[in-house]
Amino acid sequence: MNYRRDKLERLARVAHLYYEEDKTQGEIAELMCVSRPLVSRMLNEARNLGIVEIRVHSPARSAESLAEWMCRTYDLHSSMLVAEEESDDIINYTMAKRLLTYIEDQKPTVVGVGWGTVIGIAAKMLERVPVHRNSIQTLCPLLGNCNVLSRQYHSDENVRMLAEAYDAQPVFLHAPAYYSSEADAKRMRETQQYKNVVSQWEKLDLAVVEIHDDSIIDRTGYLCQEKAVGYAAGYGVDAEGNVIPLTYSIMRIPLHMLERCRRVIGICAAGTSAQAVDGILRSGLITDVLAQDAMAEQLLRETE
Repeated sequence: MNYRRDKLERLARVAHLYYEEDKTQGEIAELMCVSRPLVSRMLNEARNLGIVEIRVHSPARSAESLAEWMCRTYDLHSSMLVAEEESDDIINYTMAKRLLTYIEDQKPTVVGVGWGTVIGIAAKMLERVPVHRNSIQTLCPLLGNCNVLSRQYHSDENVRMLAEAYDAQPVFLHAPAYYSSEADAKRMRETQQYKNVVSQWEKLDLAVVEIHDDSIIDRTGYLCQEKAVGYAAGYGVDAEGNVIPLTYSIMRIPLHMLERCRRVIGICAAGTSAQAVDGILRSGLITDVLAQDAMAEQLLRETE
């Protein structure tokens, strides 16, 4: 019983700091000596247990008005918002369906693919129902592969599955994402397979990436970047949207090639922190965003 009471008091403390003292999740994490993702989970649990009760007294903003606000605030070409669902799994599934529609609408020729939950779901969808009539000629990875079992964090595997479904030509990197020494990374960049991928990056007209927060470190072994609040395509950014220099090597698309890509869609899977999304959108790396309408609401509230 004491354990449960202590836990409830701890949840109430976190909720008080966040909702009544207006502290950020990062500040709370420092105060309580825990990770930022744990603070996010504790806030969710506090709401589920009724410790926090949120009431909305003003008329809900429409998804259309939220999407317009997102585009205007972050200088985006488009903002695609999905509604709240019963579970994160359903939300991510809905996003994957919307992503496939977006890709078809863009009629791209060369597509670059990153890693993440929604990208993996979309690839699996097409594995069952391939779409052979489309504009895509080539698919390539945007960064190397993670050393984890889950194939959704292997860019080459996502490329393989999507290329088969779209009847397109896959170009693989066959390289890990992280290198402990620049010498090893340099040797990889001198290989023909790396040069083949670079030739596709130069022609890229659609890049598909997911926006991640610090939880990506636990899931994939992603090396933490100091002061980073969000990650996309192997790039970490701070709260102001500045790309953070690395102290190690990542096999990833060069920044200038990503920046000149016609469309870069950033996907905010369920559970991604608002701080991470805000940082990445401020960076200008993303031209289009796919997120929950609740995420847009939260970003709007935090800027008011």
